[in-house]
Amino acid sequence: MKQCYPGAFLIAFLLLLGCGSQKTLQNSIPRHKGDFHIFILMGQSNMSGYAYLQAGDSIPVPRVFKLPTVYSGALRWEPAGHPLHNRLPSDRFGLGLPFAKDYLLHHKNVVVGLVPLAFGGAGIDQLKKGTPVYDDFLKKLSLAKKTGTIKGLLWHQGESDTVDEEKAGSYAFKLFQLIQDVRKDVGDPALPVVVGNLAEFYGTSKEHNKPERVARINQVREALRTLPQKITNVAFVETTGCSSIDQHNVHFDRASYILLGKRYFEALSKLK
Repeated sequence: MKQCYPGAFLIAFLLLLGCGSQKTLQNSIPRHKGDFHIFILMGQSNMSGYAYLQAGDSIPVPRVFKLPTVYSGALRWEPAGHPLHNRLPSDRFGLGLPFAKDYLLHHKNVVVGLVPLAFGGAGIDQLKKGTPVYDDFLKKLSLAKKTGTIKGLLWHQGESDTVDEEKAGSYAFKLFQLIQDVRKDVGDPALPVVVGNLAEFYGTSKEHNKPERVARINQVREALRTLPQKITNVAFVETTGCSSIDQHNVHFDRASYILLGKRYFEALSKLK
């Protein structure tokens, strides 16, 4: 007859408890706000995601939750799968979840919350303070601050502000002001911010390659690239090596969104 040892029962119990804790971590919001790391996603279509969905993309990623863009009933955290944004039919696979996955690889005992606020074609004037989108952000921010800790703002936008000289010329100031407003409303004057460059291929198609359009595209690129020199605790992400999914050379493909998600995490990790 085999002998049973009290120590063996203790080890089995601890293993079972650990598995239960891990399952709870994957499927619920942490009790402690410090264990729930929340990121704000703002921008237009290259933030909301334009790459085509594949089988399994809609399956929620363990330890990642989102506040839905469009919802009915009470606002609540939901398990996050693609598409993160659900405002437009074009919202598909983007950089938000690849970013979250990389973040979790380096933060083993936390859960990530995402607040998606991007939509295709959005100019910065449609995202700034006083707009319906920003009002929606403030509503979601209220819940986010009660349940977790705001860890950063991820920004990918600017294509729509290259359409005319006034928009391109005022872009740098408007982005500066928007970041200041977000930090003030979050209550963190040093909130980490990561901004991505416009695609390198943007401005090469026949719709966007006229010299005056290319000049405005470069003006917005310069505003994004030099932002860390103007505001502390801001990082800039290049789009070198990325590819387009469409013939207009505006949107990234799936592999590029995955690459950008990794770059956003790497840039964030270098900030305070």
